[in-house]
Amino acid sequence: MKLQAVKRVLQTTAALAAVLLTACQHSAPTEVETLEQTRSTIAPQLQQLGARNWVVIADPTYPIPSGAGAVTVSVPSNTADTFREVLDQLELQASLTPRIWVSYELEAVPEERAPGISEYRKSVNSLLSGRFCYRVDERIVAMQLAEAAKQYRVLYIKTNTRLPYSTIAIELDSGYWNSDDETEIRTRLQKLNPTQPITPQPVTTPAAGATGATVQ
Repeated sequence: MKLQAVKRVLQTTAALAAVLLTACQHSAPTEVETLEQTRSTIAPQLQQLGARNWVVIADPTYPIPSGAGAVTVSVPSNTADTFREVLDQLELQASLTPRIWVSYELEAVPEERAPGISEYRKSVNSLLSGRFCYRVDERIVAMQLAEAAKQYRVLYIKTNTRLPYSTIAIELDSGYWNSDDETEIRTRLQKLNPTQPITPQPVTTPAAGATGATVQ
């Protein structure tokens, strides 16, 4: 009987060791592994986008419009890291220029009401440095995105960040022929042939109340 008890103890110990070994093998992914998973998720999606498409980096509860162009993916990274990865991927493609929209309300959220918001603002502002950025009421951005999704693809990337007004929207423009170039060529065409009606190409007009500037 004693021998059998010893065997049972040994078997239980062996089983416990196997469980612990499995748990170690399935531990939380490293920062590098998380980034690789994020990259492998969003890179193929970004490669399908072009001018007039949008990329939205948002929290898990962000509402997705019902427009046919809305596409949603989820990543294990936070919003700031995902934003950095999206910018890196767009720079690698070199064919698209991002026009960035952030929530006007973000600057007013107090740290005591949303722990981590100060560090988030710091991280995002560092990535915005030298880039043109619109700051606008988040509700207005949501309406523009819903309208865009009716005609063009809008990629929604849901992150693990849970902070209010942390959404970042990126409107994509041609990297070699932007809206200013298009306006100039339409003006020239009109001068060359004043009697020929020229249909302007659609470009996004900043919403009322939007303020845009290059972040220093």
